[in-house]
Amino acid sequence: MIGFETDLDDLRASSVHLANAADAAGAARDSEHKQDVPVAPPREGFFDISGMIPVDNAFGGSLGMQAVARAYENHRAKIEKLLAELHQSTLDSSHALMRVAELYEQADTDTRTRLQRTAAVLDES
Repeated sequence: MIGFETDLDDLRASSVHLANAADAAGAARDSEHKQDVPVAPPREGFFDISGMIPVDNAFGGSLGMQAVARAYENHRAKIEKLLAELHQSTLDSSHALMRVAELYEQADTDTRTRLQRTAAVLDES
């Protein structure tokens, strides 16, 4: 490219690699969603018996395990949200790099056109 120290093919390749990374983040987010644990809602107040209600999950249904299951599920939901954000930001970066390559290409085309016009004007003089 005239005036730029950037290879457009490198920019486009980087964009493709970022898109692949975004796909991987999306797949991780989707698989994380499959690890959810059914949890009985906590009950507030003096008569909190939520830990005594049997709910089948990865942590069992015995007394006190519902608090562990809730903590796990809260953490899992946060991880899923972060993976979704990573997916979106990586995808946005991929699109941005592709757009930069397009802008560089357009600027290069414009510069070539101006140089050709200038050369033609100088040849006529």
